[in-house]
Amino acid sequence: MMALTVCLVLLAALTAGNDHEPHSKWDVLSIVWATTVGLVLTHCFALLLAARLVRDPAYTVDLGTVLAIQLAIALVIALATTVVVLTAEGDFDRFGARASAAVFLGLIVGAESRRGGSSRSLAALWGVVAAATGLIIAAAKWVVTA
Repeated sequence: MMALTVCLVLLAALTAGNDHEPHSKWDVLSIVWATTVGLVLTHCFALLLAARLVRDPAYTVDLGTVLAIQLAIALVIALATTVVVLTAEGDFDRFGARASAAVFLGLIVGAESRRGGSSRSLAALWGVVAAATGLIIAAAKWVVTA
């Protein structure tokens, strides 16, 4: 579920600002990396605090494993988005980063829906709806700032 949060917050963070005003690829990449890694570290810190405060003996998950898994998916999202940003031309780097977050959102929603027991077709439908919604947001931002 952390991956969903990463995608949604990354999409929101990249919506701030004007796509068509001058900016460097470094500006976009710093948003991508600070958002993805920062969210994982923040979430793991909150999880660590919650585990210490509640002290539930039934909770047997190793926090190091949770951090590693969450950091891994955030790195995959950040690396893929980085490739999109670096290969995008002109003003399309921010749009491409938003589109990348939207596509990952759709993939994660589809995978989690399937894992949750949905049929393949229903999970695929939810994934497409999530990705399409994210892509509409990404495109709307591009049009609004044009």
